[in-house]
Amino acid sequence: MAQLFFFAVLALVASARGQDCVFPFTYGGNTYYSCTSASSTGVWCSLDAVYDGNWRWCDERECTFPFIYNGQTFTTCAAGSGLASNWCSLDAVYDGNYVSCSDSHVIVDPLDDKPEACHFPFEYQGNTYSTCTLEASSDLWCSLDAVYDGNYKYCGEDECVFPFIYNGEEQTQCVDIEINGGWCSLDHIYQDNYVSCAVKPCSETITKDHGTLHSPNYPNSYNNGMDCTWIFPARGGTVNLEFQDFALEVGASTFGMCEFDYVEIFAGETSLGTWCGNYGPGNITSDQDVTIRMVTDSSVATKGWYLKFTVEGATPFGPGLEPCGGLLHEQMGHRLSPGFPVAYHNDIDCTWTLNATQSGVTLEFPDFDLEKPGEYQGCTYDFVEIYSGHNRVGRFCGNSPPPASTYYADRVSIRFKTDQHTVASGFRFTWAYLPPATTPDSTTKPDPVTTPEPEITPDPATTPDPATTPDPKPATTPEPATNAPVAHTHN
Repeated sequence: MAQLFFFAVLALVASARGQDCVFPFTYGGNTYYSCTSASSTGVWCSLDAVYDGNWRWCDERECTFPFIYNGQTFTTCAAGSGLASNWCSLDAVYDGNYVSCSDSHVIVDPLDDKPEACHFPFEYQGNTYSTCTLEASSDLWCSLDAVYDGNYKYCGEDECVFPFIYNGEEQTQCVDIEINGGWCSLDHIYQDNYVSCAVKPCSETITKDHGTLHSPNYPNSYNNGMDCTWIFPARGGTVNLEFQDFALEVGASTFGMCEFDYVEIFAGETSLGTWCGNYGPGNITSDQDVTIRMVTDSSVATKGWYLKFTVEGATPFGPGLEPCGGLLHEQMGHRLSPGFPVAYHNDIDCTWTLNATQSGVTLEFPDFDLEKPGEYQGCTYDFVEIYSGHNRVGRFCGNSPPPASTYYADRVSIRFKTDQHTVASGFRFTWAYLPPATTPDSTTKPDPVTTPEPEITPDPATTPDPATTPDPKPATTPEPATNAPVAHTHN
């Protein structure tokens, strides 16, 4: 009997080792969105949403890619001089939590032999590069391995470094300075290494709990022809806006309307009003998501507006828990599933909504990768549902995106739902309202752009000793605790 009990315990321990961390989880009255060292000498996670004695040490399964360390973005494991092996951060921005990992095991896309992202820093012919390089090539390139081994890619917008300094000024997005069409630096201080990229639209979802916000170019004149949206997610709390300055083009005095340049504010789906001239909104307080929409015409521009904001009592975003869903006010734009293109999370249920319009709205999913359906089960795990009014257009999952379509008259809803197991990279969708009496054929798609072959393929170099980088944390091998972590209590 004792022998049977011993083997039963071994089986239970073995099965527990394979269980996944549950994020977020609650322990000692606190909520954790990644692994933690609370009450422990090692980094651990709970196997239940509320810690109930079931836990395990964290390992490379919990690596967060990409992560930022000392201002550098890593998409694979990093080298550390004080560690016996490569390591990765457990947080999107390194915060002292890390585990050992190996490039041969942890990659961006487990379906590929090599990740598609640059590996920074990398070594080539005995030199170490922390950014893309023109070495032995007429185009900027980077290695996909810590030491160049023949796997490389040309650099593009994904390798932009933000913020970067150009002519003494800090830039936080692609710029249209001296080079038309938009560009970004590949170094934190511009050193003639740059790539073309799209100038970031003025729309943004605010993820901070407090701060300031202003219209583009404030206090200089804003741009003509704008249609910008700023969203303040309430996240279960209260959004407070306080306008400090407000100056837009004055509307028609005869009718007191704002038909030229204006700001419209929404609480949820309800419009709180439209403002222009020098009379801006008063203080705004709402327990719903607050949206500021700014529209300008083709002439006359002033300095715009400046405000302070707070979001009180809100649930924190946490790594990978970006806002999801909401009413889309812009005439055109795009949205990403939370965590895209790395991975979304479990237990998501959110809906984006496009208002009804007689002229129609086009909707397309250029990128789409969800959990694959079970055999003969359809999309029962993770899926996207499209609704036109109250009619469901379809449910989609796996690598089969919704077809590109044009919808008329009815409100369009895009619902994203995930279960408690297995994730994928997610999706990106775009939309555009059509001008009146325009009904283009939305089923055709442009031919895919071919990837140019390199003019000069960098020659592989002999493998030197790995370059040392700052040790993120003294190398220690934590010994498993004899029992589960115990929460600290305060008298």
